[in-house]
Amino acid sequence: MDTGSALIHSSLVMICSISISQFLSDSILPKAIKTQKMKPFVFKAIFFVLILALLISVVDVYFIMHSQVLSEDERNTLLFVQCYKSIPSSLLINGTACGIRFYQEHANIQQDHSQLQQNFLESQLKILQDQVNPHFMFNVLNHIHILMKKNVDMADFLLLKFSDILRYQLYECNQSFVLLSRELQYLQNFITIEQMRWGDELEVDCSWSQSTEDLHIAPLMLICFVENAFKHVDRLPNQKGKISVNCAEKDGYFQFHIKNSYQTYPLQASTRHSGIGLENVKKRLELQYENQYSLTIDKQDDSFCIDLTINLNC
Repeated sequence: MDTGSALIHSSLVMICSISISQFLSDSILPKAIKTQKMKPFVFKAIFFVLILALLISVVDVYFIMHSQVLSEDERNTLLFVQCYKSIPSSLLINGTACGIRFYQEHANIQQDHSQLQQNFLESQLKILQDQVNPHFMFNVLNHIHILMKKNVDMADFLLLKFSDILRYQLYECNQSFVLLSRELQYLQNFITIEQMRWGDELEVDCSWSQSTEDLHIAPLMLICFVENAFKHVDRLPNQKGKISVNCAEKDGYFQFHIKNSYQTYPLQASTRHSGIGLENVKKRLELQYENQYSLTIDKQDDSFCIDLTINLNC
């Protein structure tokens, strides 16, 4: 076979290989992936492998017969032999093309899945952030209404604190993360209002420290713990309820500790310190601080304690 014939032979083999493999990988494979019908695709792939092997063998036989003198018996078996020899090459060509196409389709599916998952997580986080206890707002407004008749200065102070809380929840919490200092100020305002509401019935001890500026935290992450502490703390006759809150940040690690006096009542033992609030916080921690936090909830006979540590450097 001369140079010209070899070039034509190679070109024909290339044309047949590209045509068959491209049709199999670009048309049939994507449809099979989208419809998740891979078993029928396997049979179709085998069929196209045999078709390509047959086309290659026809090209080979044509050029062999024009370059060599063959007997009648050799001519009869030549097509079958060449077809059999071409099957591995056909399988390799189609397999490589389908493998590359499958990788591309898989990458596109992964990208779409990641985008959908990101959108889902953002919507979930928005829902969880919005589920802040509305009863607190109504209670504060009612308390302000009562104070307006008794102590206007205290009512004015309470109203300013309450307006700052509303401003934070309505306008600043729309972002995925807020300044840690702003979140702590929000908690301090909340606790101040609750202390004013309950007066001498409660003994509240708080400590706040932050050593690193410009740290950010997911908004409204801690308020559920504080709300539950004030909601479920014991207020027995002639005995003050006790709540302690400790917030400390050092080198990007934020530690939150809250403890309240607690008394188990037979009719309420299964419902106290339970509900959607704590579950929402756990979901948000898992979504936004996966493997970067630790949460411990310890319920004793006379106290309920929560310890949370978050790595805010991530």
